[in-house]
Amino acid sequence: GDEGDEGDRIVYANDPEKHQDFYYEGNAIRTSRYTWYSFLPMNLFLQFQRVANAYFLVLLILQLIPQISSLNPVSTIVPLVGVLAATAIKDGYDDIVRHRSDREINNRNARVLRERTAGTIPWHEVVVGDILEVNNNDFIAVV
Repeated sequence: GDEGDEGDRIVYANDPEKHQDFYYEGNAIRTSRYTWYSFLPMNLFLQFQRVANAYFLVLLILQLIPQISSLNPVSTIVPLVGVLAATAIKDGYDDIVRHRSDREINNRNARVLRERTAGTIPWHEVVVGDILEVNNNDFIAVV
């Protein structure tokens, strides 16, 4: 487009003052699904998105009504809780591995030129406008 079109985006290299008025996403990578406080509610929500788990939850609720059920609700509670717990443990372990991987990638070193000074910073501190030194076969963490 023409210079000055509304959709144009100008990035000023190595000039952080020019970027202070704008919001840019950080460079930190986050592939994990949960935080310590969101694990239980989000994991249960995602598990009950599965038809089988939702079906057994409905059966459990119906078995809690004595007028329509002759079975002991424990016969549904134990298997349902067992499946939910096993899946939650597996999901929790997988997410811990993702957190560790994210931390490793975010803390890899990046060689940057800022204000005429070359230095090394963690990848998660790279911001718009930084000039990076990238050599052949170097790892580049990009969000």
